Amino acid sequence: MDLDRVKKLRYELHNIPEISENEIKTQELLKKYIKNNSKLKIVEKDGYFYAVHYEGENLKNIAFRADMDALPCENGAYHGCGHDGHSAVLAEFAVDTDGKSFGKNLFFLFQPAEEIGKGAEKCCEMLKKESIAEIYGWHNIPGHKEGNILIHKGSFACASKGLRLIFEGKQCHAAYPETGINPSFVIADIVNKLKDFINAEYKAPVLATIVEIKVGNRNFGISAGTGEISMTIRAQYTEDLQKLQTLLLDYSKSLSDNSRISMTYEVYDEFPATVNSNKLYYGFKDMLTENNIAYEDLAEPLRWSEDFGHYSKYADTLFFGIGDGEDYAALHTSGFEFNDKIIENAINAFNMIAKAHL
Repeated sequence: MDLDRVKKLRYELHNIPEISENEIKTQELLKKYIKNNSKLKIVEKDGYFYAVHYEGENLKNIAFRADMDALPCENGAYHGCGHDGHSAVLAEFAVDTDGKSFGKNLFFLFQPAEEIGKGAEKCCEMLKKESIAEIYGWHNIPGHKEGNILIHKGSFACASKGLRLIFEGKQCHAAYPETGINPSFVIADIVNKLKDFINAEYKAPVLATIVEIKVGNRNFGISAGTGEISMTIRAQYTEDLQKLQTLLLDYSKSLSDNSRISMTYEVYDEFPATVNSNKLYYGFKDMLTENNIAYEDLAEPLRWSEDFGHYSKYADTLFFGIGDGEDYAALHTSGFEFNDKIIENAINAFNMIAKAHL
């Protein structure tokens, strides 16, 4: 492991941020790094790539994943979530495996478009093609002791999606509101009903967060004929998320029909729950204990979402965190930049997994 080299790579990645599905320079830099420092095979796919440490047929195939995309901002893009660090860690770990023996084949997957929930679903083709039995990923997490490994049984990160409800009524003169159909009242009823939907019976707590409400425009002579409400819904379990969505849509459709309003809806940024395999969770936890590695077993899943959950359809999955520091800047804020001090812990964790027999 060359910490100076990998920190330089992380810095270079940080300075070429690219938003989801546009990770062109990022991929080229990562591939160049692997080619210049190892003899690993690189497999290029549409929008992503992976490197391979191959030891032979009839051996277990396991994969390690890093996300590459940056967040959009007013000036274009910035690495406000730490994906530059994730990618740098995976590249250095891949290089470090070259020439070593692990008794298995290792695959290093550099995934696009995590921020919009589309990258992992696309990369599932790689898991099927390469018969991947297990796949591992991690995330840096502010608010926890620097360098500590963070684990959780079952759901590590919540399922979520954006839900936009669109209503089409009938515009009219503000002096004669009875001649039109204003969707404001339907939207108000939905807002008031949200608490009931959140408090319905689920396997675990759910959330619905209103992010935008729009009705008509600021014209005092017109009673609005159109409106919409957008919200993010999230749950620890994907089936609970689906139940919450069904309750919301059924109620909204019933209100709209009774008010002679047309309702349509759109779904955005859909993320399944990131759920850890019991076998890998317990194996990893035992390994941390046996090696006297500091870790925290989280009391509950993280509320934010990760598209890593798509991989559980095709392989056993394990996703863990590493603390950035208890007072570290929050993810997705302007003051955040990946903490280089946790690079060594992350590479060591991957290396320990590669050597183990979980």
